[in-house]
Amino acid sequence: DDERAIPLLLGRDVTGHPIVEDLAKMPHLLIAGTTGSGKSVCINAILLSILMLRTPQQVRLILVDPKMVELQTYKNMPHLACSVVTNMKKAPGVLEWAVAEMERRYELLSQVGVNHIKGYNELGQEEVEQRLGKPIDPADVYLPYQVIVIDELADLMAVAQKEVEESIQRLAQKSRAVGLHVILATQRPSSDVITGIIKANLPCQIAFKVNRKIDSRVILDANGAEKLLGHGDMLYVPPASHQLVRAQGAFMTEDEIHAVVKYLEEHGPQAAFIPDLVQTETSKRRKPAEQDDLYEEAVEVILGQQRGSATLLQRALSVGYTRATRLLEMMEADAIVGPFCGSKSRDVLLTLDEWKAREAAMEEELAALEDDDDEVDEFDGQEAADGDDEYAEDYDDEDVAVEPEEGDDEDAEVAELDEDSEDDQEAADPEDELRAG
Repeated sequence: DDERAIPLLLGRDVTGHPIVEDLAKMPHLLIAGTTGSGKSVCINAILLSILMLRTPQQVRLILVDPKMVELQTYKNMPHLACSVVTNMKKAPGVLEWAVAEMERRYELLSQVGVNHIKGYNELGQEEVEQRLGKPIDPADVYLPYQVIVIDELADLMAVAQKEVEESIQRLAQKSRAVGLHVILATQRPSSDVITGIIKANLPCQIAFKVNRKIDSRVILDANGAEKLLGHGDMLYVPPASHQLVRAQGAFMTEDEIHAVVKYLEEHGPQAAFIPDLVQTETSKRRKPAEQDDLYEEAVEVILGQQRGSATLLQRALSVGYTRATRLLEMMEADAIVGPFCGSKSRDVLLTLDEWKAREAAMEEELAALEDDDDEVDEFDGQEAADGDDEYAEDYDDEDVAVEPEEGDDEDAEVAELDEDSEDDQEAADPEDELRAG
C-alpha cells in the first residue's frame, strides 16, 4: 500500500488475482455502464479503498452527486474538501477550482525546484522555506492528493458542456504531477456525453454491461461490453496498456459501507472544508427580480410530465409562447431541463422528487450561510461595544489636559480683559461717578 499513492481495490481478474491499481499512475478514470450493471458499486469500492487506506492529510475527496442519493452516505467523511455537490450549476465551478489549484501548485513546485508532488512532500517545512527564502503557509507544508468524483457526467454535460470539456482537458494534460485526479462515471455512454475530447484525455476506462455495441465502442474503442453479464462483470483498460482485462468488480453490502462510514465519523477528525471551493459565479441563486411568479408551477408541470415543451406550458399555464420559452430557459439555467433541441422537446434532467429535495437542500444551505453572517455581525458589534467601554474607562481614569486651540487663545484673552474691566468699575471711587454724572 505504501508504494501506491492512491490505492484502488477494483476486483479480481478471471484467474482470481486481485486487481489493485494506483490512481496516481492512471491518472484519470472513466467508468460507464447501464443501470444495474455495477457502476455505483464500483464507485463505492473506490471510495472505501481511499477512506480505509489513506488519511485526510494524504488524500482529499470532492464528490459531485447529481442524483443526491448515491454519495450522500459520505457527507460527514473527514476526507471531504467540501460538502457533497448536488447542484449541477456548482459542478463546473468545482472543475474550474481544480484547474486554478493545479496552476497554483505548479507555481509552488517551480519555486521550490521539484517536478512532482511526491518529491515536494518529502522535503519538509524547513527545506521548503529554505528554498523559498520565506515562511510558507502551513496549509502548503504537505500537499494532499485531490480526487474529484463525478457520479453522473451526463447531467454535467447538459448544463455546461464547453466549460466541462475545457476543464477536463486541462486537468488531464497537466494535473498528474501536482496530485489532482478525476473519476468520471455515467450510465449514458453516448458520444454526446463521452465526447472525443473527454475520452482522449482519460486513458483508463472501466466498462460494465451496456445495451449496444456502439456504446461499448464509445467507452473502450472496442466491442465486448454489450456481452457482459452485469452485476459487476466488467472490462478494464489498465494504465499504459491497450489490452482489455475482464474482471469481476469488488462488492460490498450497504451494511459494510455504513460500518466504515460510522467508524470514521466517530474516530476521524472533523472535515476541514476549503472555504472558496464552491463559492463561484455558477453557484449564485437567481435574484428575486429575475424570478417569474409562475416558475415553480411551471417546473412542477414539466417534471410531472417529464417533457420539456413550451407548448405544454402554454396549455397548462395559459401563457404566451414567449413567456413559456423564457420559463424553459430559466429551467435550463437551473439544470432542470437540457438545451434547446429544435423541433424536439428538451431533455428533462430531474424528477419532481429530486427537484424538491434539491430545493430543500439549497434552502438549508442559504439558511446556514445567513446564520453564519448573523453570528459574525453580532461578534463584530459586541467587539466594537467592548472597545468603546474600554475607551470610556480609560478616559474617566486619566486626567486629560486639553490644550486650547489657536482660536481659543484669543477668546480667552478677550474674556480676561472683560473681567478686568468689570473689576475696575466695581473698585472705582464713588466721587468719580458723581463727577461723571
